[in-house]
Amino acid sequence: MEFKDIQKAVAETASAAGKKAGDIANKAKIRFALANMQSDLDELYEKLGKLYYQSFATGTNNSAKESALISKIESLKTDMEILRAEIGLYPKSSRECPVCGKSVPKNAEFCPFCGKEI
Repeated sequence: MEFKDIQKAVAETASAAGKKAGDIANKAKIRFALANMQSDLDELYEKLGKLYYQSFATGTNNSAKESALISKIESLKTDMEILRAEIGLYPKSSRECPVCGKSVPKNAEFCPFCGKEI
């Protein structure tokens, strides 16, 4: 094997290792973001429960506030699903988007990455 071949092999290996390290770091960032989003989601559920209880106990109509919280919850859950799909947390319940090739939830009607109908 010539020195140029060795240099090329070393460079390719270093490049592959760097890419893998970047992928791992990106997944770690996404997992951290998901953990924070889960905390936010838990907090929204708690607020919704308190509002519902207040409505029940006092007869107060909090339906507008409850609807606003539900909208926030649904939006946050959608964002979380997109992040989970991005790091491949759907191995058993996923499929590949026929347009962009990324892993998407099995029950998705539209790809969260390219927006195309599945």
